[in-house]
Amino acid sequence: MLKKFLYISTLLLCAITVVSCCKKNDEPPYNGGKDIKHTILVYMMAQNSLGNPLDFDTENINAMRAAFEENNIDNGRLLVFLSEYDQEPCLLEIKCDKNHKSVVDTLKWYDGCISTDTATMNMVLRDVHEISPQGTYGLIVWSHANGWLPQYHFYNMSYSAAPASIGHEGKAKSTMDIDMFAKALEPYHFDYVLFDACLMGCVEVAYELRNVCDYMIATPTETMGAGFPYRRIIPLLFADNKDLEQVCVEYYNEYIAVGNSGTISLVEMKNIEFLAEACRSIAVGREKKIAAANSLAIQSFDRRLPHIFFDLGHFMEYLANDYQYADFLVALDLAVPYRASGDRFLNIRINHYSGLSSYIPGICADETVEEYYHTLQWYNRVYKK
Repeated sequence: MLKKFLYISTLLLCAITVVSCCKKNDEPPYNGGKDIKHTILVYMMAQNSLGNPLDFDTENINAMRAAFEENNIDNGRLLVFLSEYDQEPCLLEIKCDKNHKSVVDTLKWYDGCISTDTATMNMVLRDVHEISPQGTYGLIVWSHANGWLPQYHFYNMSYSAAPASIGHEGKAKSTMDIDMFAKALEPYHFDYVLFDACLMGCVEVAYELRNVCDYMIATPTETMGAGFPYRRIIPLLFADNKDLEQVCVEYYNEYIAVGNSGTISLVEMKNIEFLAEACRSIAVGREKKIAAANSLAIQSFDRRLPHIFFDLGHFMEYLANDYQYADFLVALDLAVPYRASGDRFLNIRINHYSGLSSYIPGICADETVEEYYHTLQWYNRVYKK
């Protein structure tokens, strides 16, 4: 572990105070009066296999440092909330020193806090906004994830099979439900939320987040373990005129163009209500056809049975008449301005790709999944009578 984060360990020699997350009078560091145009928070939940033994967290942080050093970024702040094994969570800042070399400062420790606890996320977000009180904000969520599925539950009832929702932290494999995640973000607004986490490119997730960000970047399939190409996307995210489509293109170039495997999508939140209305006009009155859907005949993006994550466009094509489907495609183009996929993802053939996944109500016959799905805003907007 000393080898893993030597640059953090050395900073401990200069630490004056170790701050507890339970102290209400904690004061985050002053931002130094910098002219900050944009702040990025990477919420890195790495108390899992991505951190140890794979060390993807270290690799990604090093790539972020290289991006700062190579581009001498000085118009914004890159903050990383890092939760890893054998160390209390902390808030780091990646920046360049006067010699244009990247450095990592430890701004705050969160003793005893759990990264998947919404109270912790609320505290971190509050600290970030106090440290950087001006400009715009972006959020990168880095961890294991499993779409909208409910906390501590996977549809085959095996905790070890896959993570649930966002997180999968530590020995307890703690997670955060998507509705609780959305509520934690509600006091703030982000230019974008980028999920460096599996299966988060769901229409259900996008709809939950429609009021807290302008754009969402995510993959309907699993995300490649090595993560986004941070060395190339960090400069794009700090540009005055951010090109989020190019961020997606960089992911495409990293994985899909080379290996023809993977998916990536950009969702524009201001248009997602058009998509919801188009889907509702198709779904209402077709309850029997929904119940009769064949899970093996509709494009799926997950590698387990029964499938949960289906291509939204292929599902709507199955339900709709020609006129309704044409309207749906117009709404889809507005809501998902960029989408790309290879011909496959690992062992999944991709013959249909609309850029978003969707659950088919009732298809897995799991009571816990169905009950939770009925609480999601997408279900109540599209399917509820």
